[in-house]
Amino acid sequence: MAFIAKLGDRTYTVEIEEMDRSLYRVAVDGEEFLVDGKKIGFTSYSLIVDNRSFEVDVDISEDEYRILVDGRSYHIHLVDERRVRLGGVQAGIQLQGRQEVSVPMPGRVIAVLVGEGDKVEKGQGLVIVEAMKMENEVRSPIPGEVKEVKVKGGEYLEAGAVLVVVE
Repeated sequence: MAFIAKLGDRTYTVEIEEMDRSLYRVAVDGEEFLVDGKKIGFTSYSLIVDNRSFEVDVDISEDEYRILVDGRSYHIHLVDERRVRLGGVQAGIQLQGRQEVSVPMPGRVIAVLVGEGDKVEKGQGLVIVEAMKMENEVRSPIPGEVKEVKVKGGEYLEAGAVLVVVE
């Protein structure tokens, strides 16, 4: 599962893959770590990262995480990358550059709302996709220009299919 994390002024891409019951592969901006993690209290975790042991306390409020490690407190805004790409998150996380806007679940294209060369605003609807008997408007994660429209009305899509490229 991929996340966007904001710590101070920096934004990171974080990918987490469960390898075994308590073993995870964590990649932060492409740098990979193996993490053995266990919950040891209501908000406490024991982590082993690259043969170093950490006790971590985590306080969560919606997408805001306060993490206490070795007496140091960190405030991290962490959201599912799909929510950011679908335009559903504001909270200071901003994507930049060329963005491939994709659909998180299988569905059928009901309408394409933009064409190549169109200028779009952040949050503007790009494509309407029907999934699980609901119509979902997929929105632009950034202001920019539509560089490619990769789908057409009536087309059936697999999860993760790229709909539109905005730059």
